[in-house]
Amino acid sequence: MPTTYEPDEVPAWPAYAFVVRGGGQVAVSGPLLPACEHPSRTSAVDAVAAAAAGLGRPVRAEATEADGTVWHLVISPDGAVGELSGGASRGRAPKKRNAPAPAPAQARAQAPDPVVAAAPAPSPAPSPAPASPGGLPVASDALAEGVSQLETHAAAGRMDQATALAAQLDQHAADSLGLSHPDALRTREARARITALAGDPVGAVRLYRDIAERWHYQGADDQAEAVASRAHALWLEIPDLETAIAAGVAMVRMRNQIPGENGTAFAATLQHQTRLEAARNATAQSAAAG
Repeated sequence: MPTTYEPDEVPAWPAYAFVVRGGGQVAVSGPLLPACEHPSRTSAVDAVAAAAAGLGRPVRAEATEADGTVWHLVISPDGAVGELSGGASRGRAPKKRNAPAPAPAQARAQAPDPVVAAAPAPSPAPSPAPASPGGLPVASDALAEGVSQLETHAAAGRMDQATALAAQLDQHAADSLGLSHPDALRTREARARITALAGDPVGAVRLYRDIAERWHYQGADDQAEAVASRAHALWLEIPDLETAIAAGVAMVRMRNQIPGENGTAFAATLQHQTRLEAARNATAQSAAAG
């Protein structure tokens, strides 16, 4: 019998979708994976198992057969496939990715061949939280798990994965909660940190500016100033003149709205941007003279 998981054992995010085509190909979509069509069911399970391995735990998947049958599944990092309780009747046990085929060709032709060997569920499995169309639940604990995974990727030097996940979390949080929801703003701030670590300080400053302005519009002055200060500190550390000047445009706009106590932060921003532009002009004049 396949392993059965209770809904509270497997977080609702991320969730993957399998769609079996008439020719046997399987389209897979979901977080951390490019939407793509796989030539076989095994290949589709492998792709989701790799994403599960990145998280270090099983993930949910919903498989839809060509005839409309729906299966509510759980895929483990090692490729084992189980089922999610909540309406699905049991079927024959699923096989791991590398398990040899036990039946001859004639027997296989007579047996049904779903994405995995579990019985169809006529009704959707219960979910602990409402989800956006992309599969990210609104619950803040799911966002927190995603942000934690960002930090894990960054600490391991997997910046491409961290950057992609950060953008996805940011988009899902904004779509599910609204651009200015506190949890969405905190998720965007995590994206700003990752963006800076990935070597894009201008992009990070612009994200910080957006976050600070949204806090400011809500009257959350302490949060707005805290984020603005982080942007300011990052800006001052940019060594390249052109990059710093580009980031300074966003800084001047932000500090015009969030000027700091007695306007000191706004004044300091204008002075630093002026110094940067003067240094660039001096460099250009020196190069022309030489």
